[in-house]
Amino acid sequence: MIEFTADASLVHFARTLRNQGVRIGAGQIISFCRAVARLEAGTIDDLYWAGRLTLVNNVSDLHQYDVVFRAFLKGDEEQQPPRILPVASAEGGSDPLASTIERSIRNREVMVVELGDSDESTGIGRKASDAEQLRNKRFDEWSDEELSRLHLVVPRVAELFPKRLSRRMRSVRRGRRIDVRRTVRASLRYEGELTRLFVRDRLEQPRRLVMLLDVSGSMAGFSRALLQFGYLTTRASRRVEVFCFGTRLTRLTEELSQRDPDAAFDRATTSVVDWDGGTRIGESLMSYVRRWGQHQFNRGSVVIICSDGLERGDPDLLAKAIERLSRQVHAIVWVNPLKGDPTFEPLARGLVAALPHIDALVAGHNVLGLESLVDVLADVA
Repeated sequence: MIEFTADASLVHFARTLRNQGVRIGAGQIISFCRAVARLEAGTIDDLYWAGRLTLVNNVSDLHQYDVVFRAFLKGDEEQQPPRILPVASAEGGSDPLASTIERSIRNREVMVVELGDSDESTGIGRKASDAEQLRNKRFDEWSDEELSRLHLVVPRVAELFPKRLSRRMRSVRRGRRIDVRRTVRASLRYEGELTRLFVRDRLEQPRRLVMLLDVSGSMAGFSRALLQFGYLTTRASRRVEVFCFGTRLTRLTEELSQRDPDAAFDRATTSVVDWDGGTRIGESLMSYVRRWGQHQFNRGSVVIICSDGLERGDPDLLAKAIERLSRQVHAIVWVNPLKGDPTFEPLARGLVAALPHIDALVAGHNVLGLESLVDVLADVA
């Protein structure tokens, strides 16, 4: 058996899971460290299953575990061994809790220290979650390393999809319409006597989302974060279309469908020829209306436009394009990073032209702004 040396990074991995809502006790941390100590080869699969079997108690936590596990990997997941991001104490030494766990494993003691309990005398205190700190931070102030962890702090993208009532019916326990065929068929078993009324109701289906992302120069501080948000949305559902625009419109749905996020972003940035360039919102929206306006995915969808509204083209063309678009789709929501400023006023030419035809204007400058998008989409459904 390989001798185990406690690494604070293992503790940090467990803490991150806990901060993301996974219930983990100190005993499970010990089991996890013991399992890692017994690994004969540092493969990703071995480390993954060591954590999954010791740290996850409920099936509902499996998705969050997978998300956090991927975030802690560096490099190519298929070629490099897993490397957990290390955490050091304020003095630069090892994590006190990790040292305690190491002693417990060596002496086979039972730990009674509860993760997250404050204890300044021993240095085992609850560290502020990076995710919580990033929630209020503007995207244009995020570092590259922080942007790589965006998927850990954004709201659950599955909640973004507003629901609509389908024309199709399904059998339910409580409904407003009697399922005559099923009721009569069941009565035949009892010589035509009605013993139960079966009911049905209209089926709820998620609406399609169409995301139009501004990647012009004025959005340089926010475009990468919003593109990652678009990628996460496409991974959550196939009922999503993603476009970007600066001076021209580019469809990125296929590029962002890649399972590997790095490969998806590389393909997306390669496809966009006007990244960090000028802004022609009106021309881009009119191009979308003419090319995709009558497409199946556009009808009845919710369109999310992420832009600061700083139009360099003709605002009248923008007003005409978005007016036509509003008649083709169910709702239009405009996400503007500038709205996060307390002194913000919708005075930009593009935004002034669009306001009469949009259903909601929300901030998109940080994670809290994206979280508010969930509530807005629920209202416009």
